[in-house]
Amino acid sequence: MTFSFRIQLFAVTQVILTAFLTYFFVTNEYRDLSEQNVTALEAFLLEQKQQELKNYTAIAKASIQHIYAGAAADDPIAKKQVADILSTLIYNGHDGYFYVYDDKGTNIVLPTEPYRVGQNYWDLRNEQGDPIIQILIGKAKSGGDFYRYPWNQPSTETVTEKLSFSDFLPKWGWMMGTGVYLDNVEQQLVTIQSAIDTHINNTRFIILFVAMSSIFVIFGIGAILHLTQKKENDKQIDQLGQKIVTLQEEEQRHISRELHDGIVQVLVSIKYSLEATCKHLNQHHIDKPEPLHKAQTNLANAITEIRRISHHLHPRILDELGLSAAMEALAKEFSERTNINVAITKPALSKLLPDHINTTLYRVVQEALMNIEKHAQATHTRIDLAIIDNWLTLTIEDNGVGMLKANLENPSESGIGTRNLAERVEYHRGQFMLTSSAKGTVVTAKIPRSAFAYHYTQQQTDNPTTETV
Repeated sequence: MTFSFRIQLFAVTQVILTAFLTYFFVTNEYRDLSEQNVTALEAFLLEQKQQELKNYTAIAKASIQHIYAGAAADDPIAKKQVADILSTLIYNGHDGYFYVYDDKGTNIVLPTEPYRVGQNYWDLRNEQGDPIIQILIGKAKSGGDFYRYPWNQPSTETVTEKLSFSDFLPKWGWMMGTGVYLDNVEQQLVTIQSAIDTHINNTRFIILFVAMSSIFVIFGIGAILHLTQKKENDKQIDQLGQKIVTLQEEEQRHISRELHDGIVQVLVSIKYSLEATCKHLNQHHIDKPEPLHKAQTNLANAITEIRRISHHLHPRILDELGLSAAMEALAKEFSERTNINVAITKPALSKLLPDHINTTLYRVVQEALMNIEKHAQATHTRIDLAIIDNWLTLTIEDNGVGMLKANLENPSESGIGTRNLAERVEYHRGQFMLTSSAKGTVVTAKIPRSAFAYHYTQQQTDNPTTETV
């Protein structure tokens, strides 16, 4: 066995060992990532339920408006007519219904339990001691809001967690509410988790198969070349080595970019939620539980580790709702979490962008908002998407304290997120700019019309219906 062949064999052995270690390491990390992903999906499903309840409430209010609008505050006939209408509004089998209480806690409408009508439930409390009816009335008077609590589910006759939305009819002092039971959410999460596990298993198999196949191909080529002319063998090995290095660098850059812009944002959001929980406990003079402390530590470790893992998760909201809705949802969640006002301006165009540009613009907004939350100390943020001089221009501007001068002078030191966003925009032949001062920071991403003009024209030809970006 020659020296070069022994070197080659040693190198292949190292690659095999590294492949196996990477396989098992990624297996464990994927398991943790799937748990975080299901948590994010659960939040998304609850948000869909909340929107559903708002829609049902709007329909109910519209069905009684012709009576309520012209009725007096003490009109018993109008009140009975409205109560009768609300008693008949049933959806989702028998689990979807409307209930009404006056502002003193007396039940007026409850179609699934009519024996409660006329009885006062002001002091009704759940197992945690929370006054359910008082809370629902309070949220209704404050403009309408959501509340989760245990309640008897008609279809199963068991106590199940329920998500309700309550609204207020001020003329009569009525709280009108409706809700959905969350048992089906758990079923959906189980189904989603199963699909994720299947996808993970398939991905791991493909990774292992491709890695092992590549190793055996490399070893076979090396063995064949070793039996031929040494000079040609060395040349081929050099070319192959260079190709492997290039492919590895490209693959690592791509996976790192997608990972940081995806799951890390979810984990960071969870981190801030935990910190907000700690602040809430501290304000109420409650000691932070040890499990919560461990959860924060483990989450911080997970974020650090995930930055080193090659993985990409595409934002589902882009596929389901489009870029405009995704930006609005991202801004709304950001504003609710940080109390920072967000104003959005966008063009009302039909099927403007292909999916890969949608993803890039969404990631720019996502990363910019995350940086504003962590560093800017801002009170107002503006997001503007417009076509200017044949450029699709996305601008995110805040009125915060600005970025460190050193980061602006040396963008390579400003974080993986900014570098990745610049690479994404430049991939579409675009321009990425970041300017900052003591008056705030402006992030600008510009993509030429030529990068999406054909897609827009083709979509308009195939389907002339109007859809937002």
